[in-house]
Amino acid sequence: MENIVLIGMPGAGKSTVGVVLAKRLGYQFLDSDLVIQEHYGKLLQELIEEHGVEGFWDIEDEINASIKRKKTVITTGGSAVYGKNAMKHFQKTATIIYLQLPYAEIEERVGDLQTRGVTVRPGQNLWELYQERLPLYERYADLTIDCYRKSLREIVVEICERLQERTELSNQTKGRTKKADKASSKQDLMRNTEEELTDSSIEGKSTHIKKEPLKDKDIREPLFTFLEEYYGKMRIIEEKTMGKSRADVVMVLPDALYGIEIKSDADTYVRLADQIKDYDRYFDYNIIVVGTSHGEHVPEHVPAYWGIITVEIVDEKFDFYVLRKPLPNPKVKWKKKLELLWRPELAQLQEWNEMPKYKQLSKAKLFDKILERVPEKISEELLRAQVSELLFERDYSKVQEVLAEYRKGELEKQIEQETDPEERKRLMDELKQRQRIAKKNLGTRPRRRRRRKII
Repeated sequence: MENIVLIGMPGAGKSTVGVVLAKRLGYQFLDSDLVIQEHYGKLLQELIEEHGVEGFWDIEDEINASIKRKKTVITTGGSAVYGKNAMKHFQKTATIIYLQLPYAEIEERVGDLQTRGVTVRPGQNLWELYQERLPLYERYADLTIDCYRKSLREIVVEICERLQERTELSNQTKGRTKKADKASSKQDLMRNTEEELTDSSIEGKSTHIKKEPLKDKDIREPLFTFLEEYYGKMRIIEEKTMGKSRADVVMVLPDALYGIEIKSDADTYVRLADQIKDYDRYFDYNIIVVGTSHGEHVPEHVPAYWGIITVEIVDEKFDFYVLRKPLPNPKVKWKKKLELLWRPELAQLQEWNEMPKYKQLSKAKLFDKILERVPEKISEELLRAQVSELLFERDYSKVQEVLAEYRKGELEKQIEQETDPEERKRLMDELKQRQRIAKKNLGTRPRRRRRRKII
């Protein structure tokens, strides 16, 4: 069978359906929007702002027309149908499937057109856009799938059935006598699809999906193992306070910080919009990890540069799938990143960059001094790597010890420089008091945990 290309309005579920369909058929998966972003190194919205709506259509047409793949499910942006060269190419190399939804459903799913990277002419609203594109979707579609009020599984089953019917009809027309094997019934096909939806190995193995809803606490340890296998050497910080929210997981790589939000089946999207704002302030990349109940619609609730990982239980084991890789976060705030560092680590950062020590400055003022050097004396790439290295090498079992040692050193320096006898005596008494407290707490140091520590 040739490639399969999914077309439709933003919010129709093309990416989610595409991933599951590819797994069901044993095909590869390709998101053309990601191909465009990776080719230019920019988000879709940035390209639209830079080149204008019609300029972006030219870019999209050129990239889509250049896609050379076999046995691949290709999901396209909603505006792909404006590209005559691309659609002519897809007509020759693929079965084009239109995922159809009524306007009311699209309106509910899409939300803010600007943040989704949707190409809209000045003054054009969503209804006008829908009316303009509908005839194009219908013109190019080999198959139209009505997705209204259907589950992900039902949509995939219907696509598979329609593709099978199309293949058989084509064989009959060409006089072929060999018939493709059919599922004994629609119920059998639906059951088989349910079992295969999360078979990431795509080897046709019989699987069983656990139907009980997944909970946050159940997901964490298997998730850490998966992340370690996928990203390699890393450190994990759990439940890190950031603004008005808490990051479920901060993954520290040697060169970047990843914020990870876990939305298990028991969670809702009620607080997600506010959480996204906080994550975007702190981390270089962001990822949302979702259970099966959120897998179908989560792309509609997070920005296009957020990564998405889905999780289900197959054959009593956790099955993680990278639905979408994260892109660099364009909204990260350097002051917020520096807030993650302890005072001794900031001192190390100053030393690396040959800066004065600014002992009397508050942390907030110190952040300003560091950032004054960006990018003339310190490049953003270097600063990002230095912050990550400090967090990566931090010994989370010695929080109080490190801070106490740093304060002790600072206090000893003050004593050496103090000329007032009374102030010098006061500082010496304070040092002795700290040493007594440190000695008393020596035997109650927290036990080091493997790989992670709540801070």
